[in-house]
Amino acid sequence: MTKQIISKSGVTGLFRGVTAVAAGAAPAHAIHFAIYEYLRNKICQGDNAHHHPFKTGAAGAFATMVSEAVASPMDAVKQRMQLQATSYGGMFSCMKSMWAREGLRAFYAGYTTSLVMNVPYYGFYFASYESLKKLVEPLHAEGSEDHYQFQLHVVAGGGAGMVAAGLTNPFDVAKTRLQTQGDVGKHYRGMIDAFKTIWQEEGMQGMMRGVKPRIVFHSMSSAIVWSVYEYVKHLMGE
Repeated sequence: MTKQIISKSGVTGLFRGVTAVAAGAAPAHAIHFAIYEYLRNKICQGDNAHHHPFKTGAAGAFATMVSEAVASPMDAVKQRMQLQATSYGGMFSCMKSMWAREGLRAFYAGYTTSLVMNVPYYGFYFASYESLKKLVEPLHAEGSEDHYQFQLHVVAGGGAGMVAAGLTNPFDVAKTRLQTQGDVGKHYRGMIDAFKTIWQEEGMQGMMRGVKPRIVFHSMSSAIVWSVYEYVKHLMGE
């Protein structure tokens, strides 16, 4: 797939949609982590010494419901720009075309599927991160809990990304099909119809399409996100 993209569009083809990602990611992630931290502290009553996978998973899942409303429109734009079934001059050109042809609905196509995918994704994600932290922490020297532990957050973050990405890949496939249906000329009646059609036409191979690059991407990005996030928290004295 990478070779096909480069041969057709050059190296820049690998970065299509990056402006849309940046525009939606910053506010969505800020909202996401702010709500997660608030809910986790409330639900766990400030108890960070013990293991609370279900409570942290629930906090992450609820935070996702709010942040997804911010991220979904720009994610739809990113998918259209990456697919390039229609030629766009840039992010704003894509947004204008989507609005003119399909209205507001185009920006939230696949929103329900995003929730269905991302709520369990972040439930697994945050629960896995907190669980892996508890497993890895004993390997560090005593008293290190007061210091920033780069390796701990990289391993726990990367592992959490791998687990969550692998378990929720079928939802990502269905979401992508829904978001790009206007450009490819194939229409689904909704999330369930997308799942049914993919399963009938492509089977399990279709459901797990792209799972390897998805796992690689999410493990690497999660390792970076958590190591940086925890470092900033450490600098702020939290």
